[in-house]
Amino acid sequence: MARIAPPGDTLSFPTTPSLLNPHFESYKLASPPQGDDAVTTFPLSRAFKTPALPDHARMSYNEVSDRARFNHLQPGKEGDVLFVDGEGVVTAVQVDKVTAQPIFHTLLRLPSPPSSSGLVPEYPAALPFAASLWVITDGQGSLHLVRIDRSKAQWTGEIQASFRLEQDATPFRLHAAEQLNDEEAILLLSVVIKEVGKPAPQAAPAPSTSVGSTARRLIPSTTSFHYLSTRIPLRPSEASSPQALPVDWRLKGHDLPSYVSFDAAAGRFIVGSTSRLVQIDAGDQKDAAGEAGEGEDVPMADEVESSGQVGGQAGGTAAPKPPLFSWIQDKDSVTVAFPIPSDTPTSSIRITFSRQFVSLHVASAAAALASSCPVSAAALPHVSHKKLWDDILPHQSVWTFDREAEGRNSSYGLLTLHLEKENAGTRWSDVFASTKVPTDDPSSAKIVEIDPQQEYEDIQETLDRSELAAITERMEQWAQGIMKGGLGHSEEGFGSGIPTSLMGDEIDVEVDAESGRPFVVTWIEEAAKAGTPRIVCPHPSVSYSLLSTAIPLASSAPVDPTVTIKHDVDGLLFAPPSALGTYRWSHQSTFPALAFVLATKRDTRFIYHYSTRVCLAFDAPALLPGPQTTRHGLSGGNVFAYFAPPLGRTRETKGTQMVVRVGGPGSGALMGVAAVELDGGETAVLALCERELVVLRILS
Repeated sequence: MARIAPPGDTLSFPTTPSLLNPHFESYKLASPPQGDDAVTTFPLSRAFKTPALPDHARMSYNEVSDRARFNHLQPGKEGDVLFVDGEGVVTAVQVDKVTAQPIFHTLLRLPSPPSSSGLVPEYPAALPFAASLWVITDGQGSLHLVRIDRSKAQWTGEIQASFRLEQDATPFRLHAAEQLNDEEAILLLSVVIKEVGKPAPQAAPAPSTSVGSTARRLIPSTTSFHYLSTRIPLRPSEASSPQALPVDWRLKGHDLPSYVSFDAAAGRFIVGSTSRLVQIDAGDQKDAAGEAGEGEDVPMADEVESSGQVGGQAGGTAAPKPPLFSWIQDKDSVTVAFPIPSDTPTSSIRITFSRQFVSLHVASAAAALASSCPVSAAALPHVSHKKLWDDILPHQSVWTFDREAEGRNSSYGLLTLHLEKENAGTRWSDVFASTKVPTDDPSSAKIVEIDPQQEYEDIQETLDRSELAAITERMEQWAQGIMKGGLGHSEEGFGSGIPTSLMGDEIDVEVDAESGRPFVVTWIEEAAKAGTPRIVCPHPSVSYSLLSTAIPLASSAPVDPTVTIKHDVDGLLFAPPSALGTYRWSHQSTFPALAFVLATKRDTRFIYHYSTRVCLAFDAPALLPGPQTTRHGLSGGNVFAYFAPPLGRTRETKGTQMVVRVGGPGSGALMGVAAVELDGGETAVLALCERELVVLRILS
């Protein structure tokens, strides 16, 4: 990745030191101000169901992960919220501004789409254009312009126009809808593309060592996502059949977005995902060079995306490099095996052990003498004082060299390190400690020479077939127990019986330090104009971590475009730039220790912040497969509310935390979250479960 940066270039999320709070210590548990009235539940007239999947439906990990985080509750612009179930029934919820009592209005049922057997439906979605005008998708490839009539006690909805993509009935996901003027609106959609995946060509096979099992063949990902921009007229249509959706431009990404915003003043989309977006048909060097002056990372020739290729690999895909070593472990030791030429003299092997470090060097002269050896001199192990993942007992650790490990006629043998663990029983996740440069430091934007010894990191343990079988059996037994008995509640009454974090002596600092999702921002400039847009991705190789986005709020005010980004143990609230030509976000406030406390929540479904005041983390048991009759014991879980100290008080040592139960036994899984404004400056949070709507009054 070639780095071309203009003078004064900085990272996209610079911090303001005066907004940080280094004195903060912890959050103190408190009760909601409303007491027992803080949570009220209201049954739904019909149980909420998601679309049924066809038999043998196959989805990628990114698709499944995105569906787990999909918010089915969408706020309107007049204090109402809307949701669409899997059968196409559209329901509006009107909330009383004083009592927070909801009134349910069944607006309409969307028309049944043409038969599309075999296609995996998307989740239906709805977004507002104006107070009574919505755009609604059915998840089956149709899009409808719906106007709500509030003149009667029971609201109704009317479809004013229907649309489908020009090419086919492919289901699509609706991500953004913005009214450009009185006549038309711009939409951002995505479709799933299943490409033909073939196993990558094999390199020279790695030696089948005595400590490993069969080598695995790497298969490229066969799923990508095409982002489509289209426009629809906002006037009613007399057409009896759906109108075609013209596609203005297409982009390609490897994941669905976790954040989408439209900057109306600049006419650009802001898309946050785990990877950058690229042009599909124009991903050439000319476009990359034209954007270089913006301070972007310019992909080199072998990184250019093209239609029908995976991971930027050209037609002659290079063979994957075999791992430099294989390793296994037991309770007391770690065994690491390196393949080296079998005629290497032991005098050419230099190995030293210390409590935290290992040095290993094999002279390459022996390899030069063995021209038939499949292990090149460049592949000979060379580890210089590299830190181990955990401490060892150096005086009990040894190494061996078996010249005939792969047979008497083999041209290579095995150099094996036998490392005795100092902390017996601790399971290592890697052999060597990671040396990757942290990306929170703005100085990491400059060119940094990559340590060649990093290729010894992130090598997966080689598990024996019997051990894999045992793990699979234990997981199957656990899953069967969950399916039969449901997710039982803990005796303390908080959430499911599955722990959300490690406790006491089981605390794992490294695991609990991880929180958030990778966040790469792509700016789609000139998105509202005809023709191919200009793509700007200032830092595609810098992985930020997204902690939260703004909670969907039913209000006539503009949508809050802020995000919370992980910074050390804190969460920093950032707002996107409003000026053209700049891509630096502005630091607005800080949620102290937010990243740390969220790291202990392992089953969160939604994480939202409300202005600069509070961050809400909704945990919820997984929505298990199978009919709803098997899920009677599920509840909506809990909401963990973390209230930041007042803005500007950066010497506060305590914050307020609330833990509130969402729903009860039989309410069903949590499906969506939104907020509505009440009288007196109060804001109520609505949580949609499968059988209930829960109203939370914890934001006074």
